[in-house]
Amino acid sequence: MLVARSSSAVILAFFCVCSQAQEQAQKITVTGTLNRAMAIGGESTGWAIQLDFEITIEGKQVSSIEVDYPKTAKLEKLNSKRVTATGTISHRQGVETGERAVLIVSSIKETTAKTQPGPASTDTFNLVGSEWLLEDLGGGGVIDGVQATLAFPEAGKVAGNGSCNHFFGSAEISGHAIKLGPLASSRMACPEAVMNQEGKYVDALQKVERFEWKDPYLLIFAQDFDKPLRFTRMETPKPPAH
Repeated sequence: MLVARSSSAVILAFFCVCSQAQEQAQKITVTGTLNRAMAIGGESTGWAIQLDFEITIEGKQVSSIEVDYPKTAKLEKLNSKRVTATGTISHRQGVETGERAVLIVSSIKETTAKTQPGPASTDTFNLVGSEWLLEDLGGGGVIDGVQATLAFPEAGKVAGNGSCNHFFGSAEISGHAIKLGPLASSRMACPEAVMNQEGKYVDALQKVERFEWKDPYLLIFAQDFDKPLRFTRMETPKPPAH
């Protein structure tokens, strides 16, 4: 019995470690201004990105994130410039700073500032055929590990995952104006927190009024929400090579 319990504990611990490693390996892309970062006792990588928009990391909203990148010469050239960086979230422990999230950068490049698109540019940004991942629900963040999506599979149609259930309905897009719904969905049950997020998300989608494209974010504005719903583009999986 003792051996069986010990084996179960080892398997459970191994599963937890693997799950944590998979979570940390998830790639994210952020946009903002790169600056030098100083901390008490030197507990800093030396660089941080002041984000264009707040992001949610492990349930906490952050407006800047420390970055770690081995090519320091490149960071020097990008100092005080607006950049787009892609990487994975890791954690560092410091005596003065405690545990903090750090973006382990795999790629970083300068990006030009995007002005609010005008009506003339709308035709060049077509939502049809695109799919998006919800990053922030009107300033309330999103639940880690729960994907809420939004897709426009064809003209006049919208679909996605509300957090638990799949939904679908009609979409009317004219210029920057957008109207979705009514939306229908499947009826699978999920944990209460997930269902609450889904209810708020689907409700917001049926109140949307307009959208903006601010690279790399799609912002959709809805009635009764002070802040927009913020999405990042989901890449379409490539077919396997034969």
